Amino acid sequence: MAAAKDKDREKTLLYVPGEGWLHRLNPLTRLTGLGLVAVAAFALPPAATIVIALVATLMGTVAGAGAVFLRRLTLTLGPLALALFVVHGMLMDHPNRFGFLGLDLSHDGLMYMVKILGRIAALLSGSLVFVTTTHPSALLKALDSHGFPPGVSYLIASPLLLLEPFTQRARAIREAQMARGLDLEGSFFARIRAFPALLLPLVTLALADIDHRAQVLDGRGFRARPRRTVLDAPKDSPRQRLARRVMLGLAPLLIVGAFFWH
Repeated sequence: MAAAKDKDREKTLLYVPGEGWLHRLNPLTRLTGLGLVAVAAFALPPAATIVIALVATLMGTVAGAGAVFLRRLTLTLGPLALALFVVHGMLMDHPNRFGFLGLDLSHDGLMYMVKILGRIAALLSGSLVFVTTTHPSALLKALDSHGFPPGVSYLIASPLLLLEPFTQRARAIREAQMARGLDLEGSFFARIRAFPALLLPLVTLALADIDHRAQVLDGRGFRARPRRTVLDAPKDSPRQRLARRVMLGLAPLLIVGAFFWH
């Protein structure tokens, strides 16, 4: 019973518990890898960004996230790919147009669509690999154990830490408003009209929560010292520290290379 409770406590909206090699890496190693992917997505040519996206998708699939990773990637990237196809492939006035299955398409527009989609796919797949294998609390502990200032550590980890509570709060507001008779399952326009009734309570509670969190952090002396001590820091190794230094060194090389290439 206690083990089940601990397992439920570890779950978050994005994190997927696992025992794969990616889960065993230090969170800072994964964070540095995500930064390198972000730089490479804008510095490398479109063909390379597609390769990065495919590699990241394969890693996320076999790392323990599996179907959860693929579902989130498809639900996010699928509508975006369709929108880019319609806008750049059909609507915008790109040259080199041709007909295909009754559609008036543009070759240049489709190539531009692939260029944009490759960069977004690389960023999105790399980000999903990070968030599905990194628990927010482990990231915060890793940052603190490596001497990051408490404010910087909280600034980096807080979006992941706050995502789950706000999602639960939004779900609770939705259920409460439906219990009061708000139509959230009707037509599209009915849902649009009901949207302010969901948004305003969430914004109001978020603003109140900011003051509460600030008082709690201040009461705990969050920034009383320039560094925080972590008793159960995530495991690290000399190889991972070397890998992080190599990735940090590659990032400026990619930027300089892209500058001269273009």
